[in-house]
Amino acid sequence: MYKGKPKKYTETNESMKQALGLFKDRKNNGYTVKKICNETGVSRTVLYEIAKEKGIV
Repeated sequence: MYKGKPKKYTETNESMKQALGLFKDRKNNGYTVKKICNETGVSRTVLYEIAKEKGIV
């Protein structure tokens, strides 16, 4: 059965790990979501989606 496009950002993706780490600590590190996305290459939509799945947001 067709399950759609495979996910680009999985648990082992280093960019997503880095983005989530910066996102969790953004109040202390002063990073904005825009800056996190620019530095890691992760889109804002995907970052929020994964953060919501992980219970960070």
